[in-house]
Amino acid sequence: MKIIENIPIEIEKEEVLKGLGYYRKKKSVLSPSIDALIEGEMKKAKGLIRGKGIYVILPVESKSKDEIVLKNIFLKGKAIARAMAKATEIALFVDTIGPALEAEVNRLYQKDEYTKATILDTIGSVAADGGAKYLNSLIVGKAKTQSTPRFSPGYGDWDLSIQKKLLEVTRAAKIGVTCNEAFFMIPRKSVSAVIGLY
Repeated sequence: MKIIENIPIEIEKEEVLKGLGYYRKKKSVLSPSIDALIEGEMKKAKGLIRGKGIYVILPVESKSKDEIVLKNIFLKGKAIARAMAKATEIALFVDTIGPALEAEVNRLYQKDEYTKATILDTIGSVAADGGAKYLNSLIVGKAKTQSTPRFSPGYGDWDLSIQKKLLEVTRAAKIGVTCNEAFFMIPRKSVSAVIGLY
């Protein structure tokens, strides 16, 4: 198990715009006032984001067409088994941007500042995904092997209920990440995933 503190997270404006529904192909028009709000919330977000990650790499003990068996965890589902078919080891990871941005989004909603809240919430999602990309690259780089694309609980037929076990095995509580009874992570701006290494 390895903890990564202070994940460097770059917030790509293009990704924020996509998350907000602005697409170049559709030639969406971004008003100067909305553009200024986005820029302002991106600056604010930098002071609220505390990127952290944790991961563990486990050998594949056995696999079938609908299950991958690792030490202490079974990855059940045809989609996950197919995605990890080549893997000899699997990296399980969790990253988070922490609770501060989410708290600010909630504060903005309570003050009826819906546009700012929506923009900041989208920035948080982009940042959490950026942290996942960073961890993915770090893990694959250190392993010096080929890898599968990352795969998260809820993709395909991989049941979201695996979230609890994935957080347990990675010891995600050490970076402040837990999940509720519906298997949604807390803080919300967190990502859990697996990567097959071969």
